[in-house]
Amino acid sequence: MPIDYSSADRVLELSFEKLNKNTARMDFPEPGTLSNEFSDLLDSPGGITAVLAHNKCQMLASASVEMWHRAIHSFLWSAALTDASPLWASVSGYYASHFVMRAFAYAMGIYKSFTKRKGIQIVLGQGQFILSEVETKDGEHPFYWKVVHSHPKFISNPLFRKNSERDKNSDSSHRTFANYTDHVDSFISIKFPQLQEVAEYVEKISQIRLYSVEKASRDDYPDLQNVQILAFQRIVAFHDFLDERVPTNRFWRTHRRPTWCKDVMLYQVVEPELEQP
Repeated sequence: MPIDYSSADRVLELSFEKLNKNTARMDFPEPGTLSNEFSDLLDSPGGITAVLAHNKCQMLASASVEMWHRAIHSFLWSAALTDASPLWASVSGYYASHFVMRAFAYAMGIYKSFTKRKGIQIVLGQGQFILSEVETKDGEHPFYWKVVHSHPKFISNPLFRKNSERDKNSDSSHRTFANYTDHVDSFISIKFPQLQEVAEYVEKISQIRLYSVEKASRDDYPDLQNVQILAFQRIVAFHDFLDERVPTNRFWRTHRRPTWCKDVMLYQVVEPELEQP
């Protein structure tokens, strides 16, 4: 079945609501908690129509925020490695964007099982969170990008276009070139930057106008600035999306400014100038 985005938006609200209670834990669950739960449910007699227990649906919210943190972490390492390693700066910059897509999907209750090779959406039925299989012939990377691109809020947003390795101007194609092309030979003497240098570089990226960059071209590899600008603006887009949907949520307010990067990360983008009539 196709993705039901009205259900996805409601699942986001309900899963975060579970973490808004005074008794809710504000830390993250053990690694693999969500993926193990889905794997067990798919192996259960209910299979693809199994029910996600009410006391576990908050894992969708916590997993989405943790995945967003992973995007921030990857982006900052990309920024730090810009001069020291264009190869890994390019790869980690791409993964920063990819982790944002997964963060959006998890928040909506949408998941791709790598081991079971199934696309899953949590839908609401009779007050329960029910697994439903969604149509997908895509691998993990294009699946998550397509999930976000097809959301009514993002379908016309250039930051969230589809991501095909066959398109030389796609993020995925750029990442594939960096990972698999021979004779890239972009190695230089390693010199690690100081934290202040990274902070200044992030500030510079934050001053690039929203939507002024749309593509990371394989032909322009490593095309680092564009890769990093796109990743940064997508990270901010997720931040703003949750600020809009769950602005007062205790869990989100606790984790929307990670302490481990408080001196270097920013969360705003310069809005594009309005065209004069």
